[in-house]
Amino acid sequence: RKRRWLKNKTGSSLVAFLDLVITMSLRKRELDGVVPQEANAEDCDGKEKDCHEGCKGHAEKPGGRGISPFDRFIQSPLWRCCTMTLVSATPVFGCIVALPKLLEKIEITSMWAVCLHYILAFWLATQFVYNFVATQWSDAGGTKSVKPDKEATGQFEMACSGEYEDAKLLYAPNWCTKCSHWKPPRSHHCRMSGRCVLRMDHFCPFTGNCIGLKNHGHFLLFYFFAIIGLCYSAVLCILALSATAHLSNWRELIQPLIPEHMMSFDRHLLAGLVSLKTSIITQVVKNKGIEILIQSVCTTIALIFVLAMGLPAWSLAMNNTTTMERLFPMKEYVEIKEQVFCPLGPGFYSQGWKQNIKDVLGPRWWVRLLIPSRGGGPELQIGVNPRPSIAGEKALCERVLQVRENGVEKHVNSCEELGFNPGPDAKNAAGTV
Repeated sequence: RKRRWLKNKTGSSLVAFLDLVITMSLRKRELDGVVPQEANAEDCDGKEKDCHEGCKGHAEKPGGRGISPFDRFIQSPLWRCCTMTLVSATPVFGCIVALPKLLEKIEITSMWAVCLHYILAFWLATQFVYNFVATQWSDAGGTKSVKPDKEATGQFEMACSGEYEDAKLLYAPNWCTKCSHWKPPRSHHCRMSGRCVLRMDHFCPFTGNCIGLKNHGHFLLFYFFAIIGLCYSAVLCILALSATAHLSNWRELIQPLIPEHMMSFDRHLLAGLVSLKTSIITQVVKNKGIEILIQSVCTTIALIFVLAMGLPAWSLAMNNTTTMERLFPMKEYVEIKEQVFCPLGPGFYSQGWKQNIKDVLGPRWWVRLLIPSRGGGPELQIGVNPRPSIAGEKALCERVLQVRENGVEKHVNSCEELGFNPGPDAKNAAGTV
């Protein structure tokens, strides 16, 4: 009897436990949107359109059905760790393994000189790795908590200065249907991260993160220190490879090897070149060491990549232009008169290259150049009420006077034709430009 009672008791507990697990699993799937919550047929039929729009909004969220598996992967911690390991390989290998060999071949033996080289190498490597990791894991800056200056119309006020300070110009209202809130000027909705980002530049697949107001400085600095560090490594590699008489003259290296590979050249030109190249590499390894060869190859490949990607990024930042503004120009509007909108052209926000870089790095930009630090970050005003250039203010005010005297040039049926959404309460509003 005791055994039968224990068996029944154990079976009942197991069934109850399985019921609990199934209920929790269904509840989790229900919250994730896999299993719809129970609703009567009448409500579903009456709100079919709303349900459809809600599903679309859910699909835009990161990890939702609208994001492909590849898109989810490049935002995952695994991908970020892989890219972090890849970019850290060259500076770590260079500082720990290659630098002693390079200094030895260059014949730098002074203790002070060796210490200075180690300090410089580790400082550049630390700054580069820190800013790359910060770009990956820092928040780009969301717009959810930012309220417009004119909440009734959803408009942000332009931060004019000087003689145009009393102009009181307003940006065109721009409503995000996916996030259901007003977008500040220069902000955009990032499909990958599923939200609007302040002063969005672009989504970087290599770092697996969106580049916006709060991490744009880290993005520029990791390119900055990468270029300096790779140039420093390239100089050391060149000096080490040309330090001895045997390798200082390329003819002395190549000419003795050519007769050995003439038969390969007679058979096939490409095969002969590959054979000659292999022999040259073997001679370099024999005379200089495998460490210097690996550092030279990695430095060359990395420097080509960094220059190709980093120089355009710095060029845009120095002109105070984002990648989104370069790809989609004339998409920002200012309301110069009721229902009259004027597009903002390239370079409208440029304050000069020095001030443009300071705006991205923040008021304590010099701290970020000296030590691995956020330095307080950029001011929120840069992303919410960006300051236009003096030339931009002047041109805009001249345009206001021109519209008052001569009227407008073009009429459109709706604001959507201009590229912005005036809001849920003004979808059919017409405009002029």
